[in-house]
Amino acid sequence: MSAQPLPPVPSPEGPAGNKSSLAELQGVAHDLGKASPDLQAAAMRLLSAHSPESGRLRLVGRARKVSVSMPEDLTAAVQQRVGRGDFSQYVTEAVARQLELDLLGELAALLESEHGPVSDEALDEARRLWPDAR
Repeated sequence: MSAQPLPPVPSPEGPAGNKSSLAELQGVAHDLGKASPDLQAAAMRLLSAHSPESGRLRLVGRARKVSVSMPEDLTAAVQQRVGRGDFSQYVTEAVARQLELDLLGELAALLESEHGPVSDEALDEARRLWPDAR
């Protein structure tokens, strides 16, 4: 399989100096249409899981009670931090962040398998454009 160049990355600053929107990133993903089906599927899983308003995973919809076993010390630390009433929300948000990281990891692995590792020059440029991302 021949590697095709990736589409240009949108500027981190929009016309009014705002950070790039998820819509711009979805445009980049759309441009990946020439990529492998695996890469397309991973990108779409990641993008479809996000709320357009917040750029985060959607945390709305019907709730379902589940039973999870956690170490007592961890449970006590969470309850001390957020109280009993917000325990579920805290755990839900933590699981959503982990899922987001898992999906990004899958996407990064597919990108690297198709296009090779990111060059040092590209990493340096990204660090210059997004200095707060460290």
